[in-house]
Amino acid sequence: MRRVLLVGLLGCAACLEPGDPFLAARDTDPPDVLSTEPSAGGTVPANGSLEILFSETMDVRTLRPGISVFEGRVEVPLKLTVPPGSDVEEDIERGDVPYTVTVSTEAGAFVPGTAYTLVLRTSLTDQEGNPLSQEVRVPFRTSP
Repeated sequence: MRRVLLVGLLGCAACLEPGDPFLAARDTDPPDVLSTEPSAGGTVPANGSLEILFSETMDVRTLRPGISVFEGRVEVPLKLTVPPGSDVEEDIERGDVPYTVTVSTEAGAFVPGTAYTLVLRTSLTDQEGNPLSQEVRVPFRTSP
């Protein structure tokens, strides 16, 4: 019985490429905000939306509590749109894939000619649970 087990284990070891790790290393890098549309100081149409491009796939459970828009000190009710789930199995290492979140108001439009601030909190995490390294604030205006 031991001999069969030993032969089986050796056979499995022969399938591995030399130098390849048996298990992929856990991702410990925090996600980055690559860009926002509009960028800081930019303008968006009152009936438009905002786009946030993250460096990797985000945990959707953290998006709504982690993304806010304020008019002064008043938080605006938001609607978020995220990319559809991936068809690629989770256990396949694909590297970081950029991830875009679209933000609009629940009412369908911002107030024309108004200053707002998009806030991305450190409670936003990627799928491995790594949080943003720092809060991001993006001031913008709506066109009149």
